[in-house]
Amino acid sequence: MFEFSNAVEGLMLLFTWQVMAAITVGFLLGFLVGAVPGFNDSNLMAIMLPLTIYLDPMIAIVGMSSLYFAAQAAGAIPAILINIPGTGGAAATTIEGYPMAQKGQAGYALGLSHGASFVGAAVGALASLMIAPALGLFALRFGPAEMFLLGVFGLTIVGALAGKDLLKAGIAILLGLLVSLVGADPSTAFERGTFGILSLSDGISLMAIILGLFGLPELIDLVKRTSVSGQSEVSDRELNSNLHRGFFDAFKYKGALAVSSAVGLVVGIVPGAGAAISSFVSYGMAKQMSRNPQNYGKGEPEGLVAAECANNATACAAIVPLLTLGLPGSGSTTVMLAALILHGIRPGPQFFAQFQVEAFTIFWSFFVSAILIAVVGCWISRYTRRLVYVRGYILVPTVLLLLFLGAYATKFSTFDLAVVAAFGALGIAMRVLRYPIPAFLLAFILGPILEANYLRATRIGGLDIFIQSGISQFLIVLSVLSLVIPGLWLLRQRRPSLQHG
Repeated sequence: MFEFSNAVEGLMLLFTWQVMAAITVGFLLGFLVGAVPGFNDSNLMAIMLPLTIYLDPMIAIVGMSSLYFAAQAAGAIPAILINIPGTGGAAATTIEGYPMAQKGQAGYALGLSHGASFVGAAVGALASLMIAPALGLFALRFGPAEMFLLGVFGLTIVGALAGKDLLKAGIAILLGLLVSLVGADPSTAFERGTFGILSLSDGISLMAIILGLFGLPELIDLVKRTSVSGQSEVSDRELNSNLHRGFFDAFKYKGALAVSSAVGLVVGIVPGAGAAISSFVSYGMAKQMSRNPQNYGKGEPEGLVAAECANNATACAAIVPLLTLGLPGSGSTTVMLAALILHGIRPGPQFFAQFQVEAFTIFWSFFVSAILIAVVGCWISRYTRRLVYVRGYILVPTVLLLLFLGAYATKFSTFDLAVVAAFGALGIAMRVLRYPIPAFLLAFILGPILEANYLRATRIGGLDIFIQSGISQFLIVLSVLSLVIPGLWLLRQRRPSLQHG
């Protein structure tokens, strides 16, 4: 039973210098890691894991949580400035953020991203603080059938990402699903598509694919230009004005913020999902509900706000199943679980009964991280946005070095360097032939989730299991609507042209 006095005591404990120091240090490290393509937060947490033995477990989790949130917010910086997402959750941000940077609106786009990230983190913090037990119980209702249908719904959103060419989107999805099958079969552990290459037995690294698909094609394209932005550099005064205007303009998109926060929370509390899924789903839903979907892909602020709000809400919500159920939903939360276990603490239903004050302190710390995203994020962006005006012959080799270093640091494998090069070539071909790269990436992310949960569900209850629960039926309806709405919109657009013809 939760007691108000424990919540107050947890809040008081938040303002001790040890907790505030952990939040600040974790945030700065996370923001640095998120802003550098390829260097992800889970790797840094793993490296720092031995140090947590000498810390109080609550302080260790608070610091890691702050690092995790900061990395999600900072991943938008390279996504907007150089079209290379700093984290998997920022992949959808490139779709609208980079076109804005190319039009000389880098400062405004960064302001929008930090404003949306603040809202997503704040909503996630509030939900985690107030309804953590209910959210944890709700996550238990997602069995294999529900998880499979959640993945199907994610794929149907690709209809919004594809625009008018659904055929090319379908081909990109099939290719992404095919690539996701490389590695060991989830049921038999039989290797598929590895061609005897030992490094492929665990599958292909997501970060290596992201860096290849987004990074190399953009760097090659940048060689042809003098800088990322085709416009002259703005003054510091004008930049600050654009940042602040973008931050506050993010609050104008109330519908996108509300929907994206809800999607981020739901996806976050479901173990095994992640920020990349929630950001793509939220972006697709924002486009479907927009009055001007034709503006998407050209630098539409609403799409940027939707993607950034969702991935930060997901980051907060992902801590809930970790603490309430002991189920990590990502690499970062897995390291957090390891940190608690090293201290002899096993998260689960009894965690709040035994460590209620500490749990409230952890959730209160989410609000501090959200505030740091707004304040520190905007301050750091005053300097990072200068990347768009750096000469191409300086920026390209520097980013190329960081790109390959980041790919190597993910698994410390030289094989991933070849993966980056191979998918870089694929990314170039997809750009030239106008196949949607986000559709391929989303299918690759969802492939293992779809396969594993389909096999589990059919073994438990056959095909009938997919229509038995209310959650399953709701997801089926959403999937159908996601396929129908884009078609109706295309018909609506063509009808006036036919009448004029």
